Amino acid sequence: MSLESVRYRDWSGALRPSAAACWPIARTGLLLVLRRKMFWLLLGLALLNFLFVFATIYLKAQVASQNPGLSRFVNQVLSSVTGTGETYRDFMFAQGTVTMLLLAFAGSMLVGDDMRQGGLTFYLSRRISRWHYVVGKLLSIGLLVSLTTTVPALVLYIQYGCLTESTSYFRENLGILRGILGYGLILSVTLSLLLFALASWLQKTVPLVMSWACIFVLIPALASLLRRVFDDRNWQLLILWRDIRLLGTWCFGGIDTDRELQALGPAAVIVLLACLVSVIALVPRVRAVRVVE
Repeated sequence: MSLESVRYRDWSGALRPSAAACWPIARTGLLLVLRRKMFWLLLGLALLNFLFVFATIYLKAQVASQNPGLSRFVNQVLSSVTGTGETYRDFMFAQGTVTMLLLAFAGSMLVGDDMRQGGLTFYLSRRISRWHYVVGKLLSIGLLVSLTTTVPALVLYIQYGCLTESTSYFRENLGILRGILGYGLILSVTLSLLLFALASWLQKTVPLVMSWACIFVLIPALASLLRRVFDDRNWQLLILWRDIRLLGTWCFGGIDTDRELQALGPAAVIVLLACLVSVIALVPRVRAVRVVE
C-alpha cells in the first residue's frame, strides 16, 4: 500500500523548539477555565473596578479639555486617579480580592483534576517532559492573574496617555510602564507557584479554597492581632499580600518612608521563601506520576 493511497501528507512547515510545547498546555488550561460561567461572573466582577477607573479617567479628561480652570479642583476630588504610579499600583492591589476568588476555584480545575483523574499521566505519555507540563500550567495561572491585574492596568495607562494633549505622558512616565509590568510579574509568579503547589497536594476544590482562605484571610487577621498585642509591626510580614504590594510599590519607585524601606528587604525574603517552598512542594508530586510510554 502506497503512502498516497492512505492520504499521507508529509510535514512541510517549520519545526518549533521543544520549549514551545508549554504554550499549548497553557492555552488549553486557560480555555478550560473560561468555558465555565462562574469564572466569567468573577471576571465581570473584576472588571467593575476597571470600568469605574476607566470612566473616571475619561471624565477628568473631558472636564480638563472643556474647562481647564476646573481641572485642579477635579484632581483634588478624584485624587485616586491622577495618572501617577500610585494610581495603577492601587488599582492592581484592589483587583486582588476577585483575583484570589478566581484562583481559588481555578486551581482544582487546572491542576487538581489532573492529579486525581490521571490527566498528568496523559500529558506525560506524550513527547513532553515534566517541566513542559509545570511551566504550561504556571503560564495558564499567570495568564489568569494578568487578565485581572496587569492587562487592565496597561489599558488604563494607554488610555490616560491618549487623553492627554501630547505624547509626553508616555515619554515622561516610562517608569510607570515598568512598574506595571514588574508588579504584574511578581503577582503572576508568586501566586502561580503557590496555587500550583497547593492544588497538587489538596486537589479537591473545598480543601483548596479553605487553605487559600487561610493564607490570605486567616493569617493576615492573626498577624494584625499579634501586631496589636505585641505592638510590633514585624508581625505584618506574615501578610503575604502586603509583602507583594510592598514589592509592587518598589517597582513603581514609590517607597519614600524609612519604615517601608526597612520592611522591603524582609518582605522580599518572605515572598522568595513562599516561592521556594512552593517549588519544593510541587516537585515530588509531579515526579510521583508514572509515565506511560
